Amino acid sequence: MVEEKEIVIKVMNLKKSFRVGTQDIQVLHGINLEVRKGEFILLVGPSGCGKSTLLHTIYGLESPTEGTVTIELDDIWTQSKDWRANFRNKNIGFIPQQPFWIKSLTVIENIAIPGVIAGKTFHESVTIAAKLIELVGMGEWANHRPFDLSGGQQQRIALARSLLLNPKFIIADEPTGNLDMKAGEVLMTLVRNISKQFGITILMVTHNTDQYKFSSRIVSMVDGKIVSDVINQNSFDMIEEDMKKS
Repeated sequence: MVEEKEIVIKVMNLKKSFRVGTQDIQVLHGINLEVRKGEFILLVGPSGCGKSTLLHTIYGLESPTEGTVTIELDDIWTQSKDWRANFRNKNIGFIPQQPFWIKSLTVIENIAIPGVIAGKTFHESVTIAAKLIELVGMGEWANHRPFDLSGGQQQRIALARSLLLNPKFIIADEPTGNLDMKAGEVLMTLVRNISKQFGITILMVTHNTDQYKFSSRIVSMVDGKIVSDVINQNSFDMIEEDMKKS
């Protein structure tokens, strides 16, 4: 019998409403979700079903109307805004759908930025970035500008940047949304293998059903509710095959 890993994220009775004019529009309807260490979870469902709102609430950016989000032992919404910002910087890497780049900096310097913000020296940060850019297979582009790269290459760089501070978690909001199928598959393979290799817990939103095979678990949402939560056994076989090839 396989021992279950510890629960590292626990969402309980999470509700979220937005004020539109004179009405409150409820987006999340009592979400309950447990995430175990090292899982790669895809949040899926139609547009407007609340996936990104749930993701941003777990990330500490969108405050809930009701309910709790506990990450490890911390109820993050009972803490201050500054506490949440510090917690994110130390523990969570983020990959957006459209990455933000500083145009005047090279690719490797852009990867290094989170380290500088966190108080590391520029040299320390670039040294870490040099290892990560190789990890995502983009070493030859280190001294280019980010906007010289294709969309898929930029997202691989965004993945490297999300890893700079050795996060326990990665949260990704449709990082393959603007990519073609081949670039999306390359990114998803990297994310899955990095999750497995380093034990990083990943929550990702996607609309692409072809990408379900990469995750260890698929959580489906409709109208602000979780309607299914399925372990993806096929993913484990794919991981083993890829690790043998590498």
